[in-house]
Amino acid sequence: MQVQFQYIVDLAKRYKTFYNDAQLLFDALNQLPQEEVSAILKEFGDPDRDFKPVNLLRAETARRILEGAKVSEDLVEEIKNRIRTKDIDYFKSYEADFLKQISDFEVSSRDTFTSWQNPWSVFHSFFYRGIIRENIEVYLEQICNDLILQLELDDFTYHLVGFQGAANFGSDHSWLALYPAHKPTHKQAYQFCVVISAQPKAGRIAGSNMKRPVSDLLRDINEYEDIVHFFSELKADIINLNLQSRNYFKLSLDQQQQWTDFYSRGIAAMNFSEFNFGDLSKYRTKNQMKEAIGISNDDKSSAVWSCWLFKTANIGDVVFISKGVNTCLGIGIFSGEYVYEHVGNGYNHSRKVNWITDKVYEYKSNTLKGYKTLFRAYPFIPTRAFDFILSEYVRLYPELIQVFEKFDLLPEKSADVNALVNEPHPVYKQPEFETEESNQINFWWLNANPKIWSISNHKEGERQTYTTFNEKGNKRRIYKYFEAAQPDDLIIGYESSPTKQIKAIYEVTKGIHKNEKGVEEIEFQMISKLEIAVHWNDLKNNPGLQKCEVFNNNQGSLFRLTEDEFDIIQEIIDNKNIVTEKLLKNAIIPKYTFNHDNDKPFISESDFMQAVHLLQRKKNIILQGPPGVGKTFIARKLAYEIMGEIQNASIEMVQFHQSFSYEDFIQGLRPAINGGFELKDGIFYSFCQRAMAHPERKFFFIIDEINRGNLSKIFGELMMLIESDKRSESFALKLAYAEDENDRFYVPPNLYIIGTMNTADRSLAIVDYALRRRFAFITLQPDFKDNFRNFLLLKGLTNGMVDHICKAVKNVNEKIVSDPNLGNGFQIGHSYFCSYENSMSETDWWHEVIQFELKPLFEEIWFDDIPKVDESVKMFQR
Repeated sequence: MQVQFQYIVDLAKRYKTFYNDAQLLFDALNQLPQEEVSAILKEFGDPDRDFKPVNLLRAETARRILEGAKVSEDLVEEIKNRIRTKDIDYFKSYEADFLKQISDFEVSSRDTFTSWQNPWSVFHSFFYRGIIRENIEVYLEQICNDLILQLELDDFTYHLVGFQGAANFGSDHSWLALYPAHKPTHKQAYQFCVVISAQPKAGRIAGSNMKRPVSDLLRDINEYEDIVHFFSELKADIINLNLQSRNYFKLSLDQQQQWTDFYSRGIAAMNFSEFNFGDLSKYRTKNQMKEAIGISNDDKSSAVWSCWLFKTANIGDVVFISKGVNTCLGIGIFSGEYVYEHVGNGYNHSRKVNWITDKVYEYKSNTLKGYKTLFRAYPFIPTRAFDFILSEYVRLYPELIQVFEKFDLLPEKSADVNALVNEPHPVYKQPEFETEESNQINFWWLNANPKIWSISNHKEGERQTYTTFNEKGNKRRIYKYFEAAQPDDLIIGYESSPTKQIKAIYEVTKGIHKNEKGVEEIEFQMISKLEIAVHWNDLKNNPGLQKCEVFNNNQGSLFRLTEDEFDIIQEIIDNKNIVTEKLLKNAIIPKYTFNHDNDKPFISESDFMQAVHLLQRKKNIILQGPPGVGKTFIARKLAYEIMGEIQNASIEMVQFHQSFSYEDFIQGLRPAINGGFELKDGIFYSFCQRAMAHPERKFFFIIDEINRGNLSKIFGELMMLIESDKRSESFALKLAYAEDENDRFYVPPNLYIIGTMNTADRSLAIVDYALRRRFAFITLQPDFKDNFRNFLLLKGLTNGMVDHICKAVKNVNEKIVSDPNLGNGFQIGHSYFCSYENSMSETDWWHEVIQFELKPLFEEIWFDDIPKVDESVKMFQR
């Protein structure tokens, strides 16, 4: 690393002369090659770039150099004055929209260029660019990784800043900091710090947000090996200081029942059953945990990280309980070490916690600068917003001041971040809200080709990368957006044709950089995978999105969104997902097996499991039989058995009727709010898209009374697509309303169709033979054996009544089956006898069932034979 280190030192020495001597800087500007100046003018004079005074100053300086002018203090001051006075004639070569931005720019009493008094702040970007900037960023990263490796700092990460400076004001030094990965930022940690300037320094510093920090310890360094030796001496001290300092975590707990249980028991617990780790105490390192579940050490799974953090969090660390991303349910302090205990609900990993408040705080406004949400969507993770949350609790609940003071939780003012570096000269610095590159987060829309980069295969918490060059080696369209993407920015993740859906929201974790293979990319992390994806058709006619870049020209990868546009899209996402997410998050989802079902359907276990097998193999079944045998009830039980849990959020149900159409089921044109017509997705199409978005789960579509609809008309192209061996993208077809060649559709393999069919209704048409071939037909017969008897007894009926019902139904059903005009399809089902409640009179209930339910049924099926009606009614009377 000595070569890389020395390269940065030599550049720092040159930049120091420019920083201290404006004339030397101007001389160097006048000697820049013409092609370099032309590139600078193209960059800062880009008509698509938003107006910023300092960028216009840079562009105009480059233009004047190309015209033959010599850069001097007077020339720079002249251009500044043109900008201050909004001299539109002087800038008339720019486009009208840009000139309007200049005219609309608000001039305050404070000079626009107060923070840019040192010329190096303005013109560092003329030198620190291109290959030089790339070298520095790569070398700094290489140095960080080498130090982590040599010092065996497995659980450390790094923060680095090049010669652009922390706020892009330019600097004569670069710096890097190594700090524990479980700290939310370097500002909240004791760090190994290297300042690479004309005289490099290295040592220990305290993050600017640390309470009562230990004094910094920096030493002059001349060789790279000196850094390694000095850090080796400091290692134990820095690690120990970080262990003693307090950390702040958030634990996701969306089920109110669990939070109530944890608060009353004084614990926090997590369910890591998906990894089958067992007792985490047996793992000494995070990499051992990765090895145990078969993933590489390089894998950046945040789920494994959450397990490791929960195990290793210090006693005294603070934990915020979160519900969703904007609600804090309570605050506690870890008071015990990690404990493993096998419990029935899967929450086997626990820590003792001293809960100090269960008051709720819900974040609703945009007052939290730099964050769109209060929490990030990971199970257990450091929180950056801890100081803000504590401040809000104190503001809303003043009675907590004494409690927070007792536990040393009162928030303090943060120190100046630039105090990290002992500057030998003044730093011209303006307030954060006026910096050239705003610290407010940006919002983006990412187009992803699902055939190359499928969002559906990503998991919440996983980190992904996206290259800035396409497969042919050319820059992706609007390359400058990739350059502008910064950590904490939010990205709408959209899969293009044929999917055409928003499927996730990501958070940028690393801006443009080169990976180990030299490929340029940006990195981001999935913070939310949509349960119900949002289709392009749900967005394109929204009035608030008509000026959105991606809707005017969606050819490209990364598009900028305004905050208002992001909020509109977020609202559409919320409206689609809120009900289903409540089903998923606000209820404990019990496991299911037929054997342990206390509310079994009235069917034998062998017949039930046969139906399960047929559904898994054929993917489409129809449950047929007489009314009241529980066809719809059994359909849900089959879904539960295959899922292994009672998960109603993964089941959709519709009932066919004579007016049901292809447009209701698949797609169709419907009147739009703003006039005209728009394409609307039908219930089955939307459910298929949801199943595609979650390939790891199983989904069930129940069609009640399937033979009441015009099946050929309703199913259309699905006649082929629902076949079990056609469930893949290779069989995708263009639908009736397809907009282009790539707009194709298929039924995913993780979606199962269950139809129910009443065999007693003479008015129903015979099922289309083409559709019949796609389904397995399972005939359900009334079963009045043990399951049914036990059910009635549990309802409170007497043994005598249960015996009478079973005997009477058996006799009448035999009579129906033997009738040549009726047969099996007209038998009496169970549902007529399931309405009894314990508070009722058994005699009165039974009289009502006979008089108002059974007798009308007999009159219908034996409409031409009244004696049979009377005879059957007598069989039921006691």
